[in-house]
Amino acid sequence: MIPGKQVSSETQWNLRAERVRELQRQFAAAAELLRFYAVVLEFQGKVSRDFHPEVNLSLPLREQIDFPYVEGFLPELFALVRKHGPAALGEVATSLENAGSPAWRQVLTSAASGSPHETFFARACLQPVAERLQRHCPISTDQSVRQCPVCGGLPQLVILRPEGEGARRSLQCSFCLREWDFRRLLCANCGETAKEKLPYYTAEQCKHVRVEACDTCRHYLKSVDLSLDGLAVPLVDEVALAALDVWAGDKGYTKIARNLVGM
Repeated sequence: MIPGKQVSSETQWNLRAERVRELQRQFAAAAELLRFYAVVLEFQGKVSRDFHPEVNLSLPLREQIDFPYVEGFLPELFALVRKHGPAALGEVATSLENAGSPAWRQVLTSAASGSPHETFFARACLQPVAERLQRHCPISTDQSVRQCPVCGGLPQLVILRPEGEGARRSLQCSFCLREWDFRRLLCANCGETAKEKLPYYTAEQCKHVRVEACDTCRHYLKSVDLSLDGLAVPLVDEVALAALDVWAGDKGYTKIARNLVGM
């Protein structure tokens, strides 16, 4: 139930993993980050494939998460992070694992309730489950909604798709990965509409990913333009261009919502 071509959940995760492997060769500076992200995506694909949701459209999405199911994947994630992830994250994995099941449930439920302290571990497990749930929800027609119309999560990135003479703009949720159409000239954080206050910045070597900023609230998101690179996978390409996040931070901009790997 997302804008654009519909594909199965399994196909979606396969495409993401394949794109990561391709970008590892293309962006040497981000190769280590992308190797870890590839492992995480494969893990998330497994969580998604084994989840068979029973959706109740009368209940909020976050209340329909099967926490015992999700919690069961945490030991596997802890082991993957210690083996493939950065040392600091591996230490957190060990600490959480030693804390036991009650602590795991607290981490998951806090993230699912919209806590700003969502951890990597909660998002890695919850994203694939929430994505499966949101695919059953009706499409929103309000193109000025700045938070996810399904779960209320903050947007993580902008997606531009070819449409007529230009491109259609949409946002993707940081929690459930829902995509919804969004007006072209509108800040996703504060609602600014003045074109001169909504600059964008791009790198010469990769023009299909750019920083879309707002000089009123000093926030930004990265956008992935599929009219410039039809092979891009937005969720993955946004992570690969982590150098743009560093640049935006140096310029005094704050990202509306960080991606799964913390950029």
